[in-house]
Amino acid sequence: MSARDSTPVISPDRQQTPQNDNNAIEQEAEAAGETAVVLKNPSYMDREGPPLDDCCPICFGTFNVPCKANCGHWYCGNCILQYWKYSGPSSRCKCPMCSSRISNLTPEASLHGQQELEVIKVLEDVRRYNHVFVGGVRGFARKVHVVPFLFKRMLEEMMDPDGHNFFLYEKLMRMFAILLAILYISSPFDFIPLGRIGVVRLFEYMSMVLAVSLRVAGIFRRRRLNQRVRDLAAAPLGY
Repeated sequence: MSARDSTPVISPDRQQTPQNDNNAIEQEAEAAGETAVVLKNPSYMDREGPPLDDCCPICFGTFNVPCKANCGHWYCGNCILQYWKYSGPSSRCKCPMCSSRISNLTPEASLHGQQELEVIKVLEDVRRYNHVFVGGVRGFARKVHVVPFLFKRMLEEMMDPDGHNFFLYEKLMRMFAILLAILYISSPFDFIPLGRIGVVRLFEYMSMVLAVSLRVAGIFRRRRLNQRVRDLAAAPLGY
């Protein structure tokens, strides 16, 4: 028997093509009450919301006020902002997944219509973050506008006993004090009794005293909070 005679013959009704396979999959999914996903159309990858089978890489929970970074990773809005504040608010946040700089956070589109106070606050913080790290003249104007916010974050970081940027902020305060001293010297006012200490050294010492005072105040605040936690843990439960 020749090889030609041994070739099996497939009837036309049993022949299948990729198109027929896709149609069969869609029909089975529709019969089961599910939505068929057409593999040839990859637009489902460009969704406006976070993946349904994923979680926040920071808190490992379901997404709460989800925001997408410019690198494509999704986070809870409050989680990524807290991560940025802990790592240092003076520079752009690094993505915990790919270590790229996050210059823009895009909230999920469905969040803009919500009226919950928590959602509104997180969206406002995200908007403020996006405004800080914009380049050009517009970005510089926005940076000046949020200087009080950054100064507040710097003071909180200096008061945190676990903060890692204390010496950096202390040097920044000394530089700011030297700048104030130069402005005082160039001004016609002379109302500070200097004695043997120069005005530059006086302002520098004042900045160092302020930095140390903030750290000591932060340590006492931490001890007070820990004492409250111990008191609450030792208190009897009321029925």
